[in-house]
Amino acid sequence: MRSSPFSVARRSSPDPTSRRWPTSSGALLVFCWQMRRRNAWQDLLWAGILLLATLVSAVTLQTFWTQESPYAGPPPVLLRRWLLTATIGAVLIFLPCAAILGAYAVPAREEFEVTQSALLARLTPFDLCAGRMLAGLWPLVSATLASCALWLTAELIWRSAVETGSGYGAILATHIVLLCALFMTGSISFLFAQRRRPGRHWGRGATAGVLWATFCLSALFLFDGAIRRLSQPRVLIESALLLNPAAAVATALQADLLRTPLLYERSAAPWYRFTYPGPWRTSLLYLGIGMTALVLAAGWMRRAYR
Repeated sequence: MRSSPFSVARRSSPDPTSRRWPTSSGALLVFCWQMRRRNAWQDLLWAGILLLATLVSAVTLQTFWTQESPYAGPPPVLLRRWLLTATIGAVLIFLPCAAILGAYAVPAREEFEVTQSALLARLTPFDLCAGRMLAGLWPLVSATLASCALWLTAELIWRSAVETGSGYGAILATHIVLLCALFMTGSISFLFAQRRRPGRHWGRGATAGVLWATFCLSALFLFDGAIRRLSQPRVLIESALLLNPAAAVATALQADLLRTPLLYERSAAPWYRFTYPGPWRTSLLYLGIGMTALVLAAGWMRRAYR
């Protein structure tokens, strides 16, 4: 059996009363160990496929959602439209993938010995949950970082900020929102894939993550009946938008998402006064939900391996 650094740490630290490693160091150790076991070329291939999928989704959204030609307009406006549709397409594609990968990151029953030795090496359950989940999401994280680098380069070349008011800050904000949404979705899937005993329930975790991502994206339409009945539905509208990663991405790019032709006809929200929540508020909310899910997952793991 291939040795792990956790068994080495256990042998080199025989004193059971010594302090545990800081959570950040332990999670980083687990992340690095998981990354060593990954196939770099396979991850690179997946990142390329995901990037290509976002560009295809951008063409589709421009054709059927914004109802504009993907090739029409001056370079600054064209770049901004491509950035908006590509990042919204990434939200629609990456979140279900994060649900699947997050659930798959839970240790399988066959990994019982390695997981148990890691816990005996004074790693905390939270270290294992955070490190494994982040490593499991790496193809999506690398695709997001590559997308950010691509759009920053395009911005540097065409300088769309001069005419549209967007720019480097907006590009960074959209991708930070996407990374936080991936973290939240993966953490929720990781939580629900836990079992009362060692092993994982992959299907349950993936389903929970997909359902949560779907709720975040469609909450405004699910609450449409309540919005129509309320005389002042501003709080409800803004709460639903705060959960929506597509709305946060559009807000970062100064786009009025709900007043596009396709969405305006399907929701009562555009009829009322409201303010789009800032993308940083949405990112902080996602981080809070994700951290809460990981803490709960660590509790489940502690009970399963005691």
